Amino acid sequence: MKSKCVYFLVIVAFLANISCLNRQFIEGRTEVISTSDTLLNDSSIFVGHISDVDMGYLYGPVKVWIENTNYKTTSDSVGNYALKTLPGTYTIKCQSKWNNWAQLIEEKKDIKIDKNQKIRIDFYLGYTVE
Repeated sequence: MKSKCVYFLVIVAFLANISCLNRQFIEGRTEVISTSDTLLNDSSIFVGHISDVDMGYLYGPVKVWIENTNYKTTSDSVGNYALKTLPGTYTIKCQSKWNNWAQLIEEKKDIKIDKNQKIRIDFYLGYTVE
């Protein structure tokens, strides 16, 4: 009986400790770097680079997608991506595979892209600290 009581107190202490964590989110940012017209056979493409907001480097592949479409890609090992699409107005989003917090999704809203146009958007990912 005494061991059950000790076990119970250890669990309560553990849960109390977890509930006291003060998770903070370091915000990232997104920048439209350039827009250029080129011959793309009437299609359009988003390109760019993804890195950490503070340190400037990247931890593995990162998901990039266009909201409410099936257009998506993953960055390469150094943080570059290319996402071919049709002309339109889009919200493009980016999130690390390792941080699944909604607060850590970077996005650029209402980007209008025309046919034969290439738009460079760089993402700087935020992160969490406790």
